Amino acid sequence: MTHPIRIRWRHLVADNRYLPDIVTLLVVWSIVLVLAQVAYRSPRSVGYTLAAPEVLLPHTGLYDPERLPDQSRIYRWTTETGHIYLPNPGGHPVVHILLAAGPRPVVPLQVQVAGEQFSLQLTSDLRSYALLLPSPLGERVRLTLSAPTFEADGRTLGVMVSDIVMAGGGAAPIGVLLGLGLATVAGYTLLRQAGETLHLTALVILLLHMIVLGWQAATGWRYGLLTPLCFLAALASMGAIVMVRSFPPNPFVHPVDLRMAPLTRSDVAVIPLLLIMALIVRWPWLDAPDPVGDLELAARRMWFLHDYGLAGSYMYGGDYVPFRLYLLWGLSQLVRPFGGDFFDPLPAVTLTVIKVPALLADLTTVVVIYVASRRWQPVYQATLIAALYSLSPPVWMNVAWWGQVDMLLMLPLLGTVMLLDRDSGRWSWLCWATALLIKPQAIILVPLLFVATLRRHGLQGLVQGAMLAGGLLVLAVTPLALAGQGPGLLEAYLGSVGRFPHLTNGAYNVWYLLTLWGGDTDSAIAIGGLSYRALGMLLLSGFTLLVVVTLLYRCDRPARIQGAAVLALAFFMLPTQIHGRYLFLTLAFLALGIAAYPWLRWPYMALMLTATINILGTLDGFVPSATAWIRGSPLPVLCVLVNLGVLMALSVQLLVTSRAGPEIPAALAGTRTLVVVNVEEQ
Repeated sequence: MTHPIRIRWRHLVADNRYLPDIVTLLVVWSIVLVLAQVAYRSPRSVGYTLAAPEVLLPHTGLYDPERLPDQSRIYRWTTETGHIYLPNPGGHPVVHILLAAGPRPVVPLQVQVAGEQFSLQLTSDLRSYALLLPSPLGERVRLTLSAPTFEADGRTLGVMVSDIVMAGGGAAPIGVLLGLGLATVAGYTLLRQAGETLHLTALVILLLHMIVLGWQAATGWRYGLLTPLCFLAALASMGAIVMVRSFPPNPFVHPVDLRMAPLTRSDVAVIPLLLIMALIVRWPWLDAPDPVGDLELAARRMWFLHDYGLAGSYMYGGDYVPFRLYLLWGLSQLVRPFGGDFFDPLPAVTLTVIKVPALLADLTTVVVIYVASRRWQPVYQATLIAALYSLSPPVWMNVAWWGQVDMLLMLPLLGTVMLLDRDSGRWSWLCWATALLIKPQAIILVPLLFVATLRRHGLQGLVQGAMLAGGLLVLAVTPLALAGQGPGLLEAYLGSVGRFPHLTNGAYNVWYLLTLWGGDTDSAIAIGGLSYRALGMLLLSGFTLLVVVTLLYRCDRPARIQGAAVLALAFFMLPTQIHGRYLFLTLAFLALGIAAYPWLRWPYMALMLTATINILGTLDGFVPSATAWIRGSPLPVLCVLVNLGVLMALSVQLLVTSRAGPEIPAALAGTRTLVVVNVEEQ
């Protein structure tokens, strides 16, 4: 009996329909590999101090940077074994590194790199050592330093490491070629499965690779990002193809969600009243003193942007991402003409100018929640839902008192979930890209957006949406890249994990309980060789998988909103390093969901209460007397248990409703004929 897989391969080769694709793919693949070799051909080098951002010089087993007594150089002490991950320039690289034994006269050092081992005798003064390496396979080269240790100032110290230079050029690393090859095959297959023509597919693949390899040749190689990005693109492309084959696109949209609900006279009267009420609550706090210090940081960044333009984006550190920087740059031009300045204590004008954009986004969100609720509920119910959100202390404190940028993030995140049924999901992807340009936390909605797009619009919708989002991201980061801010920009995104390496940064989540028993750092081993940080990411991945599975069966708007609420709450509860205010991100999704699922008002009110206690109990800049009382009470532990209970309840309910839609409210029953149609026809 002939094996069925052999039959399929034989038919594939014999069928002339596939021959043009096979030939074209081989040609494209060959061109890409040649371009990669050309990109690595020229000699290149890069130098680092040991204060370089971790995105440029990843490392483990090294202490914080210090300066020599004469302030001439920055160095770090290793532990017994330190690892430094250097970029591979191609060919046979040479590592130049400054090393010293410190207070000891002579120390033996074992260096392992690219499969080679070197034995060095270090003296007490810094000396430069050059190591010629064989051609490494990967895009990064791990440099391992092992030396005898001694105890000093409560630390176990090895040797001193200072400036490093990596030089090379020639043949491209095997890992890069493999990643490019996989990305080429997967990307080509995805575009063809999405219905693109053979010639357009080949052209798009070649143009994308030319852009990426051009950046790689110029400066991108020093970041060591091309290989993981290629593997991620290949995995996502093939995963999308398999998912669509297993779960074909479903055009179903819940009938009530198709209801346009044109605004009536009552709506026209209610919306201004909601906005006035929101302003009355927020207005007294717009010029309130900075309760935490974040407004002072924003004002300082405005000062640098005002005086130096985009060159001041990451001057003296900083972690703002493009849209926030552009916004602060524009606002900085208004401060001094209106009589303000950028220095502490900040005048009322500066405080108000910083807060106005988030305030406008906040008011817009109130209107969005009201209008969306009107699809499901009558005027008075929609009014109550919008008012409940508008008057929530974690909401108005965040935007009006604290002056955070979270509301600017929340609005496009809502658009990501709500607009997926329109224009093949293109608006949804643009909203998500906008959110990602405001704060890195927008990454939490990627799994939802990916799966829901495939279920609603198939591969073509995914390709179009991803291309639009990618184009917007490239356009937004280009001015910063041209201003030489690439390292700071990458550190703002990639360094967001690890910036505050604690179990919790004030969040009343599952890791808060460990801090009660003295736990602090999230790099400590938790279980099975996993650190607390890795375990938190693993737990978050589990809940993300739950949301993905449920959306495969049902992905209309109410299901997406409920899934987004679960993802936002899981993001707060499960990873380490989470800030106490991030529970705020769940509230808007829950408020949107109340119209379709009225029972969600109870978890909403529970989280509104715990989020308020979390802010007041963690930060004494708001109500100091309340902070002291909350910290000395069992309230924080109770908040953790309530938050965890809500997460479990939302997750179970999401699973239960994955095979059925929400009930039609009685107030809307009989108002129109309920039919299942494709939303694109509306």
